[in-house]
Amino acid sequence: MADKKKLHPNHLRDLRGSGLSDDAIAACGFYSEAEYVKLTQLLGRRLAKRCAPALVFPFRGPNGSNGYCRIKPDNPRKLKGKPVKYESPSGRKNEVFVPPGTFAAIEDPAATLLITEGEKKSAKADQEGFPCLGLVGVFGWKDGRAERMLSLLSTMEWKRRPVFLVFDSDITDNPNIQDAEARLAAQLLNHGARVRCVRLPDGDNDAKVGLDDYLVSHGPDAMQALLKDATEPDPVDAGAAKVPANTLDPATEAKEILARCEQDGVSRLQYYRGTFYGWVKGAYRLRDVEHVRGEIIRCVNQYAHGLTGSIVSNIVDQIKAQAGLWDVETPAWLGKPGPWPADEVLVARNGIFHLPSIIAGKESSIKPTPRLFTMAAVEYDVALDAYKPVEWFRFLNALWPDDPQSIAALQEWFGYLLTADTSQQKILFLVGPKRSGKGTVARIIRGLVGTESVAGPTLATLGSHFGLWPLLGKSVAIIPDARLSGRSDRAMVIERLLSVSGEDALTIDRKHLGFVTTKLPTWLILVSNELPRLADASGALASRMVVLRLSQSWYGKEDTGLTDKLLGELPGILLWGIGGWARLQQRGHFVQPESAGDLVHEMYELASPASAFVEACCDLSPEAQVSRADLFNAYLEWCKDRGRNHPEDQAGFGRNLRAAFPLLGDCQPRLNGKKVRCYAGIRLKTEF
Repeated sequence: MADKKKLHPNHLRDLRGSGLSDDAIAACGFYSEAEYVKLTQLLGRRLAKRCAPALVFPFRGPNGSNGYCRIKPDNPRKLKGKPVKYESPSGRKNEVFVPPGTFAAIEDPAATLLITEGEKKSAKADQEGFPCLGLVGVFGWKDGRAERMLSLLSTMEWKRRPVFLVFDSDITDNPNIQDAEARLAAQLLNHGARVRCVRLPDGDNDAKVGLDDYLVSHGPDAMQALLKDATEPDPVDAGAAKVPANTLDPATEAKEILARCEQDGVSRLQYYRGTFYGWVKGAYRLRDVEHVRGEIIRCVNQYAHGLTGSIVSNIVDQIKAQAGLWDVETPAWLGKPGPWPADEVLVARNGIFHLPSIIAGKESSIKPTPRLFTMAAVEYDVALDAYKPVEWFRFLNALWPDDPQSIAALQEWFGYLLTADTSQQKILFLVGPKRSGKGTVARIIRGLVGTESVAGPTLATLGSHFGLWPLLGKSVAIIPDARLSGRSDRAMVIERLLSVSGEDALTIDRKHLGFVTTKLPTWLILVSNELPRLADASGALASRMVVLRLSQSWYGKEDTGLTDKLLGELPGILLWGIGGWARLQQRGHFVQPESAGDLVHEMYELASPASAFVEACCDLSPEAQVSRADLFNAYLEWCKDRGRNHPEDQAGFGRNLRAAFPLLGDCQPRLNGKKVRCYAGIRLKTEF
């Protein structure tokens, strides 16, 4: 049994959590050390005092301790914001951890060996009858920076020995671990071993799983089954001569990497507005810089050794320079011009389709190509002979049984969303009671244009410091539950709604990244149960809205399968939308449905009461004038009649009035011998 005096309770729990028995723990000699001075002696270097106590993993040879150990502090230090879970001795080469039962297998050339990362994992495997070597890291088999194995490994008999490499389950997503496995496998193959690679499945919720975790959860029999299914390693010639990485020219390496990504004369990897984009299924999608770095490491490691972080960074910078799109606005054709204007096409999985040609019955499609630089693509095939969307038509008729204008306006909006043309400078606003179909329409829009192309901000987040960042690379922003709390910056929200819908160039702040100035080709769609209180003295925001009113509620009698049925009709809904696009192009503008006319007026009044007052109570004429006091008093009476109990003061009214009617002037005529301050260009209606 383990000597519990040498193990703190939390350390014992840690080891038992890896499935280690007390006998196995004692045989491995794991122990706790609380004295800071002894920990520094073990590591041969200073250590923060708060790191004590720590769990100690002594490494042993066949005849006892070899003087090497690693420790796991209870309170680890941090490096670049991440905790350093294990500390290794300073000034010493790495060693390989050999559990007690594995020494005999090392001496037997025919014995099967597992190789994994970590002391606890190898000890657990050894306990379950799988002789196993534990590396101090996925590259812990290397002799310093040299491309050769540590002395213990290099002196072992490997010829014809079965060896299984068992790294953690996240290897499938980590190019660095994949590279370490491939290079270790190549060294072992070069020594004559028969190498196989084991892939551990992820745990619940895609949690990373190690060898000890798998054995605890599934047992030795399941592990035997995994060994039978192990695969051959990626072919790498370990004996092939590799050039020193510090002799590589970063510009040349970047050029060759981009050439490997080339298709139709352009690279599938582009650098745009401070971010990498990769071409996938017809559209360019965001690529994290760490993903790009990992691919560079994996590629260059095949023919060079001694690759460092600074060399990789230099190659990344060269790729940015060579693949940078500096004077391009999406969508655009790269290289030679395309067959049609980029803002008239729709990208799908099965091709690029030109909408005017579809309407005209002409040849309308070409195969997908990375030459079209766009972030928008639908996620289904376009079928020009698709069946009519019967369920969709039934749904629309239920929403607006006697309102063909609203159905027509929605059809035109669906068509408007299919290309990159935002010149209408309009915002769609769906308003109605709960369970009235607003959410279903929004989900069908998301399915129609593709989930990768849709952002879902709130009005509050839109007004925040980084509020525009999520809209980069998105063609549609659906704003659900469009209402504002009292703490929201309403002025900023209104400014951004107007700027995005107005196609203005915006400087966008991105967290931990640089600023980027660009026009956001993003359509805005607001969804709400009520009219939002967005104070806009100019009334410009209300004029941007196309309002669709939904009146009937299906609360308590919802069809939970409706969305799936409608999504199954997307190819037919797309053709219906193309018909709306054609009608919008012919007319040139949207038409506000009469059924929501009163809502538009109410929104106008909520946003700009001064404008609504002038519309109701005043005449505008170049020769007209009215005293400021009389106009303001009339405004107060108008507000009182409408239940507005807290109107702005006279100065605020004047400011809002000029925002709505900037051509109003000032004059000071004499009345009864006194100068009176008046507005020029406006007067009260006589009936008022």
